[in-house]
Amino acid sequence: MTDPQIYTALLRLHHPWYISRIDVDVPKEEAHVFITHHHGKLPCPTCRAMCNVRDHGDGERVWRHLDLWQAKTFLHAAMPRTDCAEHGVLTVAVPWAEPLSRFSMDFEARVILALLATKTVAGAQAIMQISWDETRGIMERAVARGLMRRTEVDLVHVAADEKSYRKGRHFVTLLMDLDRGCIHGTAAGNSKASLVSILKSLTSRQIRGVEAIAMDMHEPYRAAVDVVFPVPRPAVVHDRFHIVSHMNEALNDVRIEEARELAAQGRNDLVGTRQMILFGEENLPKKYKKRFAKLKKSELRTATVRAQKEVLRHLWDCSGVREARRYFKEWAEWCRGTGIKRVAKVVDMIEQRLDDVISYCKHPISTGPLEGMNSIIMAVRRAGRGYRHAETFGMAIMFFCGGLNLQP
Repeated sequence: MTDPQIYTALLRLHHPWYISRIDVDVPKEEAHVFITHHHGKLPCPTCRAMCNVRDHGDGERVWRHLDLWQAKTFLHAAMPRTDCAEHGVLTVAVPWAEPLSRFSMDFEARVILALLATKTVAGAQAIMQISWDETRGIMERAVARGLMRRTEVDLVHVAADEKSYRKGRHFVTLLMDLDRGCIHGTAAGNSKASLVSILKSLTSRQIRGVEAIAMDMHEPYRAAVDVVFPVPRPAVVHDRFHIVSHMNEALNDVRIEEARELAAQGRNDLVGTRQMILFGEENLPKKYKKRFAKLKKSELRTATVRAQKEVLRHLWDCSGVREARRYFKEWAEWCRGTGIKRVAKVVDMIEQRLDDVISYCKHPISTGPLEGMNSIIMAVRRAGRGYRHAETFGMAIMFFCGGLNLQP
């Protein structure tokens, strides 16, 4: 266990570095490997020019390495500083660790694998026996490394959405590359400035290449598009599922109001129908069939609004913008003709943004893939026990969902 050749091979050390000694603390189950360098010039970490060694800075540093057998392994070395004529006095780069890290690259690589396997910081901590702060530091370096390595990719279809990271109104904004299925960037908050900051991080070529951006009807995000993108701007596609959810909310409000009116008359027609009326007929559970058929034949306002919601769902089946515009006009006239104010509000909301709704006919995208990542993102949030800072939560999302090359 104290043979330097074993550690030299495992650490992949080469000239001028060599192992001077190995100390084993059996009671503590620790191995301490001391590394030094041969006398002579060393390369400047910036320009790689061979330079004289000025000194060994602030003395010995210690790095945690992968366990060997059952022993925790620590690497020790005094860090030489070179005196470069061009770049001045700089600490040399060592082959086993990255600058500012107190873990070997092999150890960090294993932590990254543990994080990706367990999907939780706590899981990686338990496996690797390190602290929360140490794990977070490894994640931060991995994300920074991945972002530096990321090549400029064409962004054609993207989606913007917000995610909460703790109780209260604490959000991060996410931009997803829909064609690659990964998160491209994050920013604190859910304001116009939040999305603007992500979009402005794109290159001019990427900005010009975006054809469509999916989002819900959050007005600050819509305004961010006008700020960043030059004319002709990419198409904004308001997410169909968010729009239908507004209609579902209207349906539920009408149901509640009408159920109270019926209860005052001693009727229970709508009792227990909350979940039933949200189903489309194509996926209605068998247990609701008879009651659903009875509701459809009734003259209740709830039955009318449910039918209006179902007709709205087919707006996105239109073959083109012109057909969709005509379809919506007929639907809107029907809804307004029934005189149900709660539905009229939804009609007005869609009408004000109609161009950004029916743009789906040309660009059939949605925030659905981003919502599909919600299980991973929520697992990240739960594992963090409610992140206190948006930047930390955003970093964790980029680690697990950014499609980055994270390894040292």
